[in-house]
Amino acid sequence: MGRRKPYQLAGGLAATVMLASAWYLYSQRPKERIPGFEELEDPEIAQAFNRVASMPQMRLLRRYVARRASALALGRGQAVDLGCGPGHLVLELARQAPDLRVTGLDLSTEMLAEARHHGQKAGFGQRVSFELGDVERIPFDDNAVDLIVSTLSLHHWSDPVVVFDEINRILGPGGVFLIFDLRRDMAAPIWLFFWLITHFVVPAPLRYANEPMGSRDAAYTAREAADLLTKSQLRNWRITTGPAWLIAESALTIG
Repeated sequence: MGRRKPYQLAGGLAATVMLASAWYLYSQRPKERIPGFEELEDPEIAQAFNRVASMPQMRLLRRYVARRASALALGRGQAVDLGCGPGHLVLELARQAPDLRVTGLDLSTEMLAEARHHGQKAGFGQRVSFELGDVERIPFDDNAVDLIVSTLSLHHWSDPVVVFDEINRILGPGGVFLIFDLRRDMAAPIWLFFWLITHFVVPAPLRYANEPMGSRDAAYTAREAADLLTKSQLRNWRITTGPAWLIAESALTIG
């Protein structure tokens, strides 16, 4: 074998340094959960979240969640999206399941203003609505709801057990739920990807708010989420995981 050329040695050394640096960065990640809350009443942050929510990968996520959730609920009845943000999942559910009435619930007036704007443009009329409300006191009567969904909101709930009990209260006979969120113990390459986009890709207002890494740090592991559900009044649930996410949902077979 001939000697390696200097540029090959330099390239190999640079790759080794990059891998070592990435592994060191990953090894320094917070292991324990760090609760955090975005300042969604800040118009700049709200607008930045709205831009991110419009990205193609987020649209794919909503289509997946809406398809899975509407299959659970057989595509009919009253649905509620907890922490609806700018309302995109509400509208996707309405598109996929014409027999669903969908209400988005959020604490942020800035987010609800965006959601109502999107709702008016979509033209679903009274099938879609948006309300200001607290997930710990969901403004629905007992047994009034057929489907509850939530995406990327669980890690913001100050007392998830209380919210799960509220979900149990308002779900009617045969009612189902699907909660999609990040998982804190995501795979190393995805954690590094989150670090990269937090520091170099997302709009400046989100970067200053340490997002999306802040949401990762506030997220639960699958075991922690199961412990919370076990403490609640909800029954007949399951948790599944992906490389970066977890899903807590009613334990029904989905075709």
